[in-house]
Order: sequence, then structure tokens, then C-alpha cells
Amino acid sequence: MLETQSVILDVAAPVLLMIAMGALLRRIQLINDGFILVSSRFVFQVSMPALFFFGMMGNNLSGLISLNLAAYFLAAIGLTFLLSWWLAVKLNVPERQRGVFVQIAFRGNCGIFSVALVVNMFGQEGVALGGVMSGLSVLLFNILAEVILTRYSHGQLRLVPVLKSLLKNPLIVSIVLGVGANMIGLTLPAFVMKTGSLIGGLSLPLALVCIGGSLATSGFTLPKHFSMAMLCKVLLSPLVFTAIGYGLGFSQKELLFLFIFLAAPTAASAYVTAVAKGDDGKSTANAIASTTLVSSVVIVVGIPLIIWVTGS
Repeated sequence: MLETQSVILDVAAPVLLMIAMGALLRRIQLINDGFILVSSRFVFQVSMPALFFFGMMGNNLSGLISLNLAAYFLAAIGLTFLLSWWLAVKLNVPERQRGVFVQIAFRGNCGIFSVALVVNMFGQEGVALGGVMSGLSVLLFNILAEVILTRYSHGQLRLVPVLKSLLKNPLIVSIVLGVGANMIGLTLPAFVMKTGSLIGGLSLPLALVCIGGSLATSGFTLPKHFSMAMLCKVLLSPLVFTAIGYGLGFSQKELLFLFIFLAAPTAASAYVTAVAKGDDGKSTANAIASTTLVSSVVIVVGIPLIIWVTGS
């Protein structure tokens, strides 16, 4: 049973304090942009894959995630993508900024921000289920981002290179290998498991410090219509689809996972793809910072509300 007070103090507060510490360390110059860049790369390529691999290998994956939850989660992302595209057209967002608008509105930082929360909340089960949901979201985010950015950069849609890059994505590779190791009953020496656990344990605190450090030097100025994209990302989409999920009969735990992953701030990878397509990288970077702040508040308020509504 989850209690509102324990969720705020034990789950959300440590995550937010780690982000705040990262911002403070950057402000007083104990860490710099070089540290943030190298550490973020280390998290993505080494420690987070270790966290997912050993989490998948060491958990009972039977019935870990229902087909209904996985399908609904992917459908929610897809519908958020279509809604944000419709909003971009309806609000007469300049064509050169529509791809950026849509990315801000649907592409979330599920692999770091959301996983940090669910691991704090559910422990090793959070690692395993969070890994599955991260893998699913990474696949869909990258494909849909390629579609929308290509559409408004007047380039040629090339999904094959995107799919090839996904096959090399360290997070996806680690999840697949971890599931495979679990299925064949692979047993590793205790010292290897311990080392893997230590490396994986670096992921969340280091990633959150890097998020905070990035916020300390980010701007928060955005074109006026981008506020609607932010609203769609961290408020409209998570509230609507979590409410529908409640009506469909998903359990409290499933609703919490849905909400935390759908309410994640705009992903840092959105900046990389926007710049690669020649789009508005500065606005994307500012939106990442802004949605991180707003998302933190929404999640801190939303989690206790879900627990209260579901009656546990």
C-alpha cells in the first residue's frame, strides 16, 4: 500500500533534491559543462544499460507487464503525437517550427526521469518494468520524431537508418540481452553481479545531477505558442490518458507507471534530432529545461492524487 506522505517524502523528494543539487553544483562551478557531457554519455552508454541488463536478468519477468498496458501506453504516445501535430496546425505555428513544437509535446525523458521515480517507488520491480516501458517509448519516439521532423524540414523520410540506430541503442540492447539472459537462466558469479549492481547504481544519481546542472545554464524563453506544447506534454496527455486508463480498469500500480512515464519532461534527445534536421535547437533546449521544472511539480501533485482516487 502506498501512502501519500511517503510517496512525496521518499519517492519524489529525493529525485527533486538531486536535480536541485546538480543545479547548485553547476552554479558554484563544482561541475561544468564538460562534466555534464561526459557523465551523460557514461549514463547512456554504460551505467543505465547495466542497470537494465541486471534488472531484467535478476527479476521474475513472468507477467511483468500486461499486453493491454503495453498497447495502451504505445497508443497514448501515438495519440499525443497526433494531437500535438493537430495543435501545431490549428495554432498556425510557423512551418519551420512545427517539428520542434510536436517533439516538445510528445517526446518524453522516460529513460532517465521516469525510471528514477519508479525505481525509488518500486525498487527492482521498477527497474524491470521501467526498462520495458523505456524500451517501448524509445522505439516509438525515434520513429515518430523522424516522421515529423522530416515532414517540416522538406527532407526524405528514411526510417531504415532510424531502425538501424535503434538496434544499436545501448538501452534497447541491454534490455533485450537482459531478457534473453533471464529466459535461458544465465547465472553469473556473485562478484560480477555485485559489480554490475554498483555500476547500474550510478545511473540515477549521476543522471539527475546532470539534469540539474543543465537546468542551471538553460534559458527558459520560448516562442508564445510553445507553451501549448509544454502543456500538452506534462499536463494534458498524462491527465487525459491516466484518467481513461482508470476508466478502463488498470490497477493503481499500472496507473502510476502510466502517469509517471507520460508526464516525463521533454527528452534531451529531442535537441539532438532537432539540430540534426536544422530546426530550432535553442527553443528545444529551453523547452527541455522548462518542462523539467513543470513536470516535477505535476508529478509531485499527481502521484498522491492517483493514490487517493484509487483508494489505497
